[in-house]
This record gives sequence, C-alpha cells and structure tokens, in this order.
Amino acid sequence: MLLKIFLERCQARQNELDSLNKELEKRIKKEVELSKVNYKRFEQQAKMAAMGEMMDAVAHQWKQPLNALSMMSDMMRDDFKNGLITQEYVDELADDAQGQIQHMVTTLQEFRNFFRPRQTEENFGVKRSIQSVMVLVNDEFLQNNIQVDIQSDKEILLYANENEFKHLVLNIINNAKDAFNDNDISERYIYINFYEKDGYKYVDIEDTAGGVPQNIIKDIFKPEVTSKAEGKGTGIGLYMSIQIAQKMGGTLTVKNINKGACFSLKVPL
Repeated sequence: MLLKIFLERCQARQNELDSLNKELEKRIKKEVELSKVNYKRFEQQAKMAAMGEMMDAVAHQWKQPLNALSMMSDMMRDDFKNGLITQEYVDELADDAQGQIQHMVTTLQEFRNFFRPRQTEENFGVKRSIQSVMVLVNDEFLQNNIQVDIQSDKEILLYANENEFKHLVLNIINNAKDAFNDNDISERYIYINFYEKDGYKYVDIEDTAGGVPQNIIKDIFKPEVTSKAEGKGTGIGLYMSIQIAQKMGGTLTVKNINKGACFSLKVPL
C-alpha cells in the first residue's frame, strides 16, 4: 500500500513537471517569435532611416554638379552672344559637362547598389567598400567640415554581405557627423583603420566628436538607446550594426579614446 501511494505521488509529480515543461516550451516559443517580430521591426526602421539619410546624401551629391551644369549653360549663352564660342571652347565645355554628369551617374549607381538586396556572402575589399560609402556622403561631409582619413594602405578582404557591412560603416560615421554638430565640435576628424592581428581582422572607426556619454555607453547597442536629443535619433542604427557584426561571426565594441569614440569591428580570419 505504501509503495502504491509512493508511485501515485511520483506519477502526480511527473505529470506536474510534464505540464510545466509544456508551458515553458510554449512560453519560449512565444518569446522567440516575438523576438523575431521585433528584430524585423527594428530592421525595417533601420532601413527606412538609412534610406532617408541616403536620399539626403544623394541630394547633396547632386546639388553641386547641377549648379555647375546650370552655370555652364548660362556661360555658353552669354559667350555665344558675345561671339566667344570656338571649337576649343565647345570641346572643353562638353568635357566639363560630361565630368559632372558622370559624377551624378556614379552617385546614383552607388545608391542603387547600396539598397540592392543581397542574400549571398562574398569576399570584398574593405577599403574599396568604405570608399563606395564615401562616394555617397562625401559632399555632405565636406559641407559639415568633416575630414575622413582612411589610414590603412594595405587592402584586406572580408567574407560577408558587403551591403550590410556598408550599412554598419554608414551608421557609425553618420552618428559621428551628428555628434560633431550636436556638441559643436570645431576639429572634425574621422579616422578609419583596418588590419589583421592575432587571427582576427579589425576595422576601427575613431572620431573626435567628444565620445559617448558614460551613462549610456554600456547600453549604446541596445535598441532605442541614443545619445541624441529627443526627436533626433531612434537608437536603431547601432543596434542593427551590432546585429550585422554578430551575423558576420564577429563583435562590435566601443570605447571613448582621446577626443572621441572608437568603434571596433572584430571578425575571425
């Protein structure tokens, strides 16, 4: 009889454990699904924010050549009236116009490549990829008196989704641009260095924008955490950047150094 009671109690406890396990499995499944939904939402927000910033960048990039083409048109009209048009003059003007148009075409092509979906990973040159990003933001950075110095001469290859890497770089340098303006920094430099060391590939992006506030530096990669003024930032960019780094099998860290912050991407060889 005692054995029977013991077995019944054991069975009852086992049933309770089975029920608890099933409930935990349901909760875990629900949390995983919710996490995926939140990730997709953050990813979409990041893409929309990046697209808005890139549209502004393209507008800045096109403004100068459009103004130049307009001036060339006015000059040609006035010089024709004054009888100054020669074949040499026409050839030189045509070459200058083609140069401006080619600049616009290059910018548009880089913009299209930037947002073209790529599911596959491939080997790409880090320096070339960063230079492609700079094509899109160069005029805007010049307007904001920001000098970007790519310090590494030797090219290194990364095996990843190149467009995602470009998004990571763009997020970091755009944050630096905003920090320069928010903190009213006069000396505006961004230094980019990439190298191989101890079995890892590194991409370091350092700025002189004053650094990340100490009260949020530990949480800077969490979603919706930002050092920008209310209404000026969502905190999604750096969250997506660390997701990209992890997808590459690496890490993304930040520390305050010298006159600003240094973001470091570390990927295994």
